[in-house]
Amino acid sequence: MSPRRALGGRAFWILGAVGTAVIVFGLAGLLRNAAQTVPSSWATFFVGGLLVSDFLVLPGVALAGVVVSRLVPRAARATVQGALLVSAALILIAIPVLTGRGRNPNNPSILPDSDYAGELAILLAIVWGVTALLLLVRARARRTSGPRSPTSR
Repeated sequence: MSPRRALGGRAFWILGAVGTAVIVFGLAGLLRNAAQTVPSSWATFFVGGLLVSDFLVLPGVALAGVVVSRLVPRAARATVQGALLVSAALILIAIPVLTGRGRNPNNPSILPDSDYAGELAILLAIVWGVTALLLLVRARARRTSGPRSPTSR
């Protein structure tokens, strides 16, 4: 592998530059509008997010990976892992509305009354229903295609 390829190539550096420009733009806006954005509050939220990610989310993902690798057959592992990732994203996105964070009695349109827990349950049922359907279709396809020879991997 060439040294240039090891660094990710041209796309890596272009996307890195675009990402850096977006970060600089965001930080400039944060500081320019300091009265409304309260940079110290933002910094607390940012550092808290990093700590939660490093000390709760990452160990949880690692533990889930170990459990999935031991309990789920190899043929179904990637599909189950994908469903777990989608489920985790849905749950994380739903936490603020499930807990009522941001609700303002003076402005009910900010977080309207709704059955957020029920709606989350429906979404999770859809994710796992599609996952089960995919696993069934793949298992059936493997059964009908017959055994593979060692050279067809």
